[in-house]
Amino acid sequence: MVEVLSAEEILATLDENGELDNLPFMPEMLRYCGRRLTVHKVANKLCDTISSTGMRRMRDAVHLAGTRCDGSAHGGCQTACLLYWKTAWVRKVDGPPTPEPDRVSPERPLLPILEVNTRKEPGPGGEERFRCQATELLRAAPELLPFRNVGQYVTDIRVGNAGIGPTLRTIFFGLFNRYQRLSRKFPRRLRIKDGLAWGFVQPGPHTGPAPTGTTGLQPGELVRIKSKDEIVATLTTKGYNRGGSASRRTWRAPADAPPGSPPGWNAASTRRPA
Repeated sequence: MVEVLSAEEILATLDENGELDNLPFMPEMLRYCGRRLTVHKVANKLCDTISSTGMRRMRDAVHLAGTRCDGSAHGGCQTACLLYWKTAWVRKVDGPPTPEPDRVSPERPLLPILEVNTRKEPGPGGEERFRCQATELLRAAPELLPFRNVGQYVTDIRVGNAGIGPTLRTIFFGLFNRYQRLSRKFPRRLRIKDGLAWGFVQPGPHTGPAPTGTTGLQPGELVRIKSKDEIVATLTTKGYNRGGSASRRTWRAPADAPPGSPPGWNAASTRRPA
């Protein structure tokens, strides 16, 4: 159990960019100041979703249970990213977690510097561009963490992020996928499912833009995830639909799920149940 420091205490740790060790403290995080929360995971590594370089090492950070960005200071972004908390922004305490207050007042001493630093220079066409933890992760975690680094798996088990079984499965999937990539150069008889990565998702048929969904979904509606074959039919030859990929987690999702349930879905992958 930890308590998030007050806005004034956190301000003392930030530089002129509203960052600590290149990790921004965002306006959406102010609502948690002073609250007691449970540590969900030790944030010792992350996946590079910006340039696809693999895993990166994060230092001195944790994820707190129930803390996600609501996008209110970033144009209403709906990604709901899990927030990173530097250990300098929390303190260990005893006792139960505190519930979220009915009304949260903005912390005025910290708000101006945070709001200014949520924006980047406008794009070439003058479009508004935002800056957040997700866009700055490569600066906050500059160190590459190669698959062969055994220490990362020991750390996962030691800090309680994962058990031995899930960790061994992660290593197996990594080794298997590496063999699959190599096997694409082998004779067909030496390949497993033609060298596809685990999950064995065939590439889609579209060489141009993938189809979009026009289901007009609203928050709270129940949807049924389409079958694997139907989803593959919406993908490009590289396995994407407008930037979203269909991974092995996709096929493990329940058939009926409310919009916004992880993993993320676009409308082309869902339908309203009959």
